[in-house]
Amino acid sequence: MNETDGTTFYKTSLRLLAAAALLIVLFVNGALPGFMVPTTGQAIWTLGFAQSFANGFSIYATNFGLPAPAAISFGLAAALPTALFLKIGVPPADAYALAFALWFTVAFYGAYGFVRLIGGRGGISLLCALLWLTLPVIWQHADYSMVSLGFALLPAYFYAALRLVRYERNLPSSILFFAATLSAAFMDGYSFMMFASGVAILLLVSFAISSTERKEILYKCFPVTGAAFAISYLLYTAYIGKTRFEAEDLDFFRAFGSNIEFFFVPTQGGLWLPDFVGLSAVRQEINYFGDGSVFNASFALVLIIAAIYALATRSSDVRLKVAFLLVGLCGFYMALGPSFKWNVLRPEGDFGPLMPLQYAPWRTGTELLSTYVPGFNNMRASYRWVALGMFGAWALLALHVASHRVQSGTTIAIILAGIAFNMPTRAVIAANVQARETTVEIDRYVESLRPIFRPGERVAFVPFRNDFFANYMASKLDIRTYNIGGDKNLAVAMAGWPDTMLAFEPGKAGPEFGKKVLRLLTEQDAEVAAIPYMDLLWAAHQWPRATEYFDEMQPYVDAIQSSGVVDIIRSENFAFVRLKPAPPVSPPMP
Repeated sequence: MNETDGTTFYKTSLRLLAAAALLIVLFVNGALPGFMVPTTGQAIWTLGFAQSFANGFSIYATNFGLPAPAAISFGLAAALPTALFLKIGVPPADAYALAFALWFTVAFYGAYGFVRLIGGRGGISLLCALLWLTLPVIWQHADYSMVSLGFALLPAYFYAALRLVRYERNLPSSILFFAATLSAAFMDGYSFMMFASGVAILLLVSFAISSTERKEILYKCFPVTGAAFAISYLLYTAYIGKTRFEAEDLDFFRAFGSNIEFFFVPTQGGLWLPDFVGLSAVRQEINYFGDGSVFNASFALVLIIAAIYALATRSSDVRLKVAFLLVGLCGFYMALGPSFKWNVLRPEGDFGPLMPLQYAPWRTGTELLSTYVPGFNNMRASYRWVALGMFGAWALLALHVASHRVQSGTTIAIILAGIAFNMPTRAVIAANVQARETTVEIDRYVESLRPIFRPGERVAFVPFRNDFFANYMASKLDIRTYNIGGDKNLAVAMAGWPDTMLAFEPGKAGPEFGKKVLRLLTEQDAEVAAIPYMDLLWAAHQWPRATEYFDEMQPYVDAIQSSGVVDIIRSENFAFVRLKPAPPVSPPMP
């Protein structure tokens, strides 16, 4: 691309190209307010927290997870702007999409800024940013909510790192770097660890190769970066109230490590062009360890080709070339998990998602990190390290285009081919459109329940489960409940529950269910017992939800009503039980 910086025509053309590229980014990622939402279940979960933040002007949810205020386990950085949008009257579905659009915009211009920082021209930098922000590893993680934003922001984070380590070791760069680590810590733990690992590599390479700047790197960069990561981590642990996290089982790491072929052959049904030309493979979750996200999000062929091409050509900065190569190799290697797997399938008759050691062909050696090193031992979905590998490959391509004022046809063809290969299928786009409609329908249904409750009253959903739907119901209706979505959130909440709530078995009614409900109400630990006929986890993901518990729970509801001491409102999806008001007491005769 031959560009003449400074001309009005060039500046106008660049702005139009940037706007068009950003629109494509938002479309591919399902973040177009009024038209799309990236997902449903995680959107409802996040909206529950965001609405509660807005209700109480707090960074903790006070409507659910009683008795203590509930911290959102990840994604506070996106939930807070969602809360702001809700507060000013943006409809819930669009508030969620708007918060994602905001962060994708930051990520897009961060990726653009990264290429510009290392010397790229404007037009080619925008194309590189578009290539990054359309990667399937990003939009395939929309179902995991802010995980997708964390991956999208990796170039923006490394822009801050490069400014500090390579270009401007001053106070503004230090502040920007701290902002990046803080965003990563409160967005998603996976990208926080990837950012920390990549910065460590960048620092070590710079220190080892650059003898003239070694002292400045040692006494300025190491302390600033170390302090930024440490303070961000401590602030996060202070917010959620935990300083230690339990290590995950190695069988999980093995199961959720990527098969090597996943990097090179995409899965059918996700990417439009590979499906069209017949380059994708049919894969079913039942045939593999882990789940579908492992093989759906690991495709990296075009970026791997781009990285090899960049390595084979001249670049203006050998130190950065070495650093980005090591970052990429580290990411792809860690994505394998504790074992090498090539076409490894789950044995017939073994339907568990975990992968015992006897099924692992060869060990990679990363089990030491996954077992003993804090942070690494919590990154149980090993394949997600592929995002760091892809960043390293993308950064090598960015360094290549920055090293050439005029781009060759091969370079442009690789970038355009990468963008084309990233485009999702029509079914994926349709699912994002449907996700908005579903979120709107859930919001409309919950609003219809408002006349049943009084603001601020305590409601217990029994028997309790992983009750995602309760998050949103409680926050939207401004009631309070013990229930909460998320296994870890539930475990924290249960530690403070009254005995009347702990008396219920998770997900089970049991012969004493009616007595437990009456005890809960008579001891005034709740004003309302809500008995769901549907699964409150899957109701947030798939709406409308079948009332799979209706036949099981109906006899209990009838028995509770026959006690004569309660009023029951029966609806399609719930039975809401209240004690009858006490009869008025006549004053004593004089």
